[in-house]
Amino acid sequence: MARRQRDKKMKQLVAAAKNLGATEAKIVSTEDIAIDKRVRLKCAIPICADYGRHLLCPPNLMSVDEFSGILRLYRKAIILQVEADVDSSDKSRRHLDKEVCKNLERATSTAGWETELHKLVNRIETLAFKQGFYLATGLIGGNCCLCRECVTPQSGELCRHPFEARPSMEALGIDVVKTCRKVGLQLTLSSRKKVRWTGLVLLD
Repeated sequence: MARRQRDKKMKQLVAAAKNLGATEAKIVSTEDIAIDKRVRLKCAIPICADYGRHLLCPPNLMSVDEFSGILRLYRKAIILQVEADVDSSDKSRRHLDKEVCKNLERATSTAGWETELHKLVNRIETLAFKQGFYLATGLIGGNCCLCRECVTPQSGELCRHPFEARPSMEALGIDVVKTCRKVGLQLTLSSRKKVRWTGLVLLD
């Protein structure tokens, strides 16, 4: 794909993302995507409730080193953000209710930031593929919530949504805070107001 044509299609993806509800969408160089093994460490210390229970959560993923090597093969990515109208100082987990995240087909505009971001990442990845970015790969924020309960690795069962399920940026060692700062995007992780959550689609 010629550079001018590629740049034009990337701009179209940004426009499409905003039309689909993204608060922000920005094309960035993969050189600006920060990798830090300490991000993956935070999945285990303090241990996340989903650690080892999700197919796409640590330790059931490729290593940070392996992902870092793959990342270097890409040149561009699109960072996607959605704004969640939740109070992140609320530790009750009411805004993370799995019932509203049961699957994509049942998701609605009130289903919560996890599902909304996940849908957006899936859609932009699909559009990118159709535009010729055949190696486009999406990463979400937080754990996959397409099912009320993920099949455990120990069960031997296959993922129920293999074409939609995606791992998170953090699970692969991406420092989302540092990455957003490097590319000039707002990021609020603790607030009594709206909070922004971030996903990513690797393009080429």
